Amino acid sequence: MIISAQALHLRQSRGEHFLLIDVRDAAEWQQATLPGALHCNVYDYFIADSTEAGLAVMAAEAASALEPLLASYPGATPVFFENQVGMRSPRGAWFAWLLGHEDALILDGGIEAWREAGFATAAGQGLSRTIAHQPAAEATRWQRDLVCTRQQVQEADGVAVINVDARRPSEFDGSFAHDCCPRAGRIPHSALLFWEDVVSGGHFLEPEEIRQRALAAGLREEAKLQVYCHRGARAATVLAALKRAGFSNVSVYVGSWHEWAEHPELPLLRGS
Repeated sequence: MIISAQALHLRQSRGEHFLLIDVRDAAEWQQATLPGALHCNVYDYFIADSTEAGLAVMAAEAASALEPLLASYPGATPVFFENQVGMRSPRGAWFAWLLGHEDALILDGGIEAWREAGFATAAGQGLSRTIAHQPAAEATRWQRDLVCTRQQVQEADGVAVINVDARRPSEFDGSFAHDCCPRAGRIPHSALLFWEDVVSGGHFLEPEEIRQRALAAGLREEAKLQVYCHRGARAATVLAALKRAGFSNVSVYVGSWHEWAEHPELPLLRGS
């Protein structure tokens, strides 16, 4: 699920093949990146209809952007990276996992860890793709268990199925809302696991520490965990962390609060 800069460089030196995908802004990639890295914008994409049909469209649009990159290095292990582990590289890996590329990795510490280890960078060139709303063929395969619908989120009971809020505490209690959201608050049956509490210094915490923080937040290892944030990016970071800590049944509500807030008929909670 994750790989360190040292392990990546060592395995490359031994002849293993990796498809490096820079998910930062294209200008940053073009200026300096890991040698041979391609580029994909996975961050700006969100969906406003987390129904079964909407999820199928999302999978097709993700495949339209990512599959040309993945096909350019057949058999290579995908590695997604940004400056450090933040909201983008886990989301890139999550999209790859969604499309059935279960071997996709996140570069722990990102390009900063690569540089700190003394490894060279180079100007980015070659393929650059963006996951976007565009005409796309149906995705031939995608992992339905990594994503959940708006209806599934609404049906959570807080025990067997728990909604996990990856946003900041002020978003969770409703004291802050993004300008694009007409309502503030959280989805019922939600536990707060702030995404910045599963990383430190641009690296994922150790699995046991993540596990303890998750349990302290009220998550249960046997429960189905449905993670959301504002538009689905921070949720992927928490999903990757929970998977790293041994929580096996975790999915992302991609529409997240941005979608939920647009539906006045859907319930919400405010306060701590």
